[in-house]
Amino acid sequence: MSHNGLQRFTLHSNDERFDATLAAADEPVTAEPEQLDPETAARRYLNQMIANPAVPELTAPEPAGGGPEFRTIGTETVPLTGTKIVKFAQYHHHIPVYGSLVTVELDGDNSLLAISSAVGEPAEVDPLATVSPAQAAAVIREDAGDTGQGEPPRLYYYFDTWGEPDRWRLVYIAKNVLREGGGESHGTHLAVPELVDYVVDAHTGTVVARLPRTQSVTWSPGEGTAADGLGLRRQFRLERDGGGNLRLLDSLRNVRTHDFKFQDARFMGALLPGDFVGNPPEPWDGAAISAHANAVEVADFLLNVLQRNGLDNMGGPFVSSVNCTYQRVDPAGREWRNAAWIGTQMIYGQRLVDGALRSYAIARDVVAHEIMHGLTDATARLEYVRESGALNESYSDIFGIIISNVATPDVDGWNWEMGEDLSLTGVPIRDLSDPTRFGQPAHLDDFRRLDRGEVPGRRNDWGWVHVNSGIHNKAAHNLLTAKDGDGVPVFTPNEVAALFYLALSQYLSRTSGFGDSRRGVELAARTLFRSAEQAVQDAKLAALGGAFDAVGIAAQP
Repeated sequence: MSHNGLQRFTLHSNDERFDATLAAADEPVTAEPEQLDPETAARRYLNQMIANPAVPELTAPEPAGGGPEFRTIGTETVPLTGTKIVKFAQYHHHIPVYGSLVTVELDGDNSLLAISSAVGEPAEVDPLATVSPAQAAAVIREDAGDTGQGEPPRLYYYFDTWGEPDRWRLVYIAKNVLREGGGESHGTHLAVPELVDYVVDAHTGTVVARLPRTQSVTWSPGEGTAADGLGLRRQFRLERDGGGNLRLLDSLRNVRTHDFKFQDARFMGALLPGDFVGNPPEPWDGAAISAHANAVEVADFLLNVLQRNGLDNMGGPFVSSVNCTYQRVDPAGREWRNAAWIGTQMIYGQRLVDGALRSYAIARDVVAHEIMHGLTDATARLEYVRESGALNESYSDIFGIIISNVATPDVDGWNWEMGEDLSLTGVPIRDLSDPTRFGQPAHLDDFRRLDRGEVPGRRNDWGWVHVNSGIHNKAAHNLLTAKDGDGVPVFTPNEVAALFYLALSQYLSRTSGFGDSRRGVELAARTLFRSAEQAVQDAKLAALGGAFDAVGIAAQP
């Protein structure tokens, strides 16, 4: 069992265990799968595995009067691999098990390609809540403040690792609650909006955990060119509003850039995203041009490389607001030394550099990093604490580095630093090629853990998420720079991006850790390269294993 209470199982059709595992089933699937719809075929494969004595990891607890419950989350066709993915969530007594996920991958004829599972055993927990949803909501309002509004509380089985000992609980979880006073320990300039998921015990009414969700940092189309925040000329798409005025709205990629006019996003957050950045007046705001052009590059990468239509894969908007402040004490002050993804959009602050304000939107890698937190929110929704939080940060770092270096095909010429354009503005810098350079560990043996009894929070970076991310970052660097015996790269940057994207979007769940990421990347590789010659497949899988082994992230037993 893993650190999050979930048992893991993974099987792929090109795994040497595949045929033997299927043969051990008491009731193999007999119907021709191509005659079934994907969900029905996937359900039959799942039931086959549940009943298979060779797969004890997938044996779920059986409530009285019924067997294990797995409900379909959705079915998705993945253009990158030409496969179909059907996902299931585990339920117990008709209550969802938090973090559970079963992914069944089907080939074109609905034959089984892979199955990956993470299921829990909350059998000893009383399924009857003694606290009502209204009472849980009242507890949350008292803790978050009167302005704390989010989704209604919903029952879950939740594996609690916040107290002693670790155990399953029946809880209410209310998502995306804005908590008053967020970030006060960081001071005026570094505070960020504190958007959290509340976890409340359904038997006692106590707050079990606050899981952070803020990851810090009539018209006619046309094109324009203007200087960005670094003085570089950037080309961008824009439109005219009904009055004939130009504005930063790119309808092709649904990128929208707004000016918050140095208002306080904490006290005036209801006014976000603010007005569209427009022209007139002349000249264009350089900060806005940076935010707009950089967001378009992220949107282009998602569509052209990962074949994903926006963060939500449905063409949803990329919304940015420049000239933001947060928790401002000095009414005349305009500095806020931060940037953040706040659940639905980006907000960018700024800091004085040589007497002039410099926006955090100028750094392409930082913009990509923060926006890609939105991709994580839309897919795995990794908890922003401890190991899952470090994995959350690492995925944004990986995509940020790849996107910012996309114009340099040869990785030997890449810049592996994060946020180097902001070196004068106080943003912590990371180096994926050498995490230790900026105080990060590069091996799992050096994972920084909280002291016994210490609760994750802002003072310890939610369990050192920006520190421990260096371990997984180094694995990604190893993968991007892996070469064969002739010095030829084993992977292209786009292939590495595809592997991490497929792992994030298809195989990871709320509480996944580094080992789960390796498991997902390996599954993605087996599918993505399944048509290649066997020698090519073997070389890529060997390089992948070596990249993770080198940082101590071991293969699944």
